[in-house]
Amino acid sequence: MRNPLGLLSSLLLAMTLSSVLNAQPVRVELRQTPAGFELLRGGAPFYVRGAGGTHHLKSLAAAGANSVRTWGTDLDSKVLDEAQQLGLTVCAGIWIEHERHGFDYDDAEAVATQIEQCKRIVDQFKDHPALLLWSVGNEVETRSTNPKVWDTIEAVAAYIKKIDPNHPVMVVTTHPLPKTLAAIRQHCPSIDLLGCNTYAGLPALQSDLRRYNWTGAYLVTEWGTNGNWESPKTPWGAELEPTSTEKALTYAERYAIIQADQAHCLGSYAFYWGQKQEATPTWFNLYTEDGAETEGVEMLQSLWTGQPAAVLAPRITPLQLNEQHADRGVTVKPDTEMKVAFAITRGNASDLRISWELLPESPHKGEGGDFELRPQSLPLPAPSADAEPTKFAFAAPQAPGAYRLFLMVHGPGNKVATANFPFLVGSVADK
Repeated sequence: MRNPLGLLSSLLLAMTLSSVLNAQPVRVELRQTPAGFELLRGGAPFYVRGAGGTHHLKSLAAAGANSVRTWGTDLDSKVLDEAQQLGLTVCAGIWIEHERHGFDYDDAEAVATQIEQCKRIVDQFKDHPALLLWSVGNEVETRSTNPKVWDTIEAVAAYIKKIDPNHPVMVVTTHPLPKTLAAIRQHCPSIDLLGCNTYAGLPALQSDLRRYNWTGAYLVTEWGTNGNWESPKTPWGAELEPTSTEKALTYAERYAIIQADQAHCLGSYAFYWGQKQEATPTWFNLYTEDGAETEGVEMLQSLWTGQPAAVLAPRITPLQLNEQHADRGVTVKPDTEMKVAFAITRGNASDLRISWELLPESPHKGEGGDFELRPQSLPLPAPSADAEPTKFAFAAPQAPGAYRLFLMVHGPGNKVATANFPFLVGSVADK
């Protein structure tokens, strides 16, 4: 006999999928008004409150977001269907190959093949009710010399405009440069709006767009804490990463900047709603590898909804190593005794679980979000039973090189605070 509960679940799933497949697209329009620009979705104004990343979508919706951004390779029917069920929209990325990855835009056959692949993606998803807009290309200008890449973007954008009257088309760049915007204006007349990935440059974004004669609408398609390439470094080149507490404050400060441009900015996608290795395992991430939420999640929730989270993440101060701050560039000899200290500024130590991890500094840091391997953990002693929870001692590795000590402070409700401290065994001259 078949399991009746299993049969019921299968029927409900089939009904849900059928309703998604049979649903009609929701029309999205970009409209210019005397006050500026606005998106209309289903005839109603739509200001984008979103994040980039396809994981933890249930939590994204619960935090008050209304949209999720994909980059291209992460776009599939599962993401669109889940977003639809949760009341989220999708900024659908269409990946355009980069020259820096070896793609040759003088190879007419390869270009034609890529355009046809993009067209198939559009054909597949253009009528999905969760679709908000198309995003054709992401930071293709990075180390690019061949302007034909913009012709490819235009070919895809023009195809979308021809067969999909319901969704605007965007192209995404890094913090905009005059030559990039000039190329878009010259080669891409089918583009409706601009997407800008910007971090430390966010406070200057609005003025830069005006200086460079961009008069249209835009979205801030990536933003958050400063990128590792924008951050202070030790003498041996290790970037100094803020704590999760500091990052949360940055989200609040920068969201206010985004909202200040009501005339041209249509909203934003915070980065990164998930976890990935980029410079470190924690740099841009709103979640940890085991799915714990940093304070950035609750900060975005309060910004999107005006309501605080029911359970709050711990807050901590930056680490000190042998009574020194990371900006001093701490170098030690092999087997040196290392004493680490920090303070908990929100949360009770008795309710928190503290863990430490030692990693070699990542030797292969990517560019523009390229894939990076996570370094393997190195052994650390267990904390002393009688030690204060905010202090830890260990011996420096014997092998000379650059290392980074990571701290995680786990609190109730799967909340976490993170920090790390780079140090060098040996000398800068050895590097």
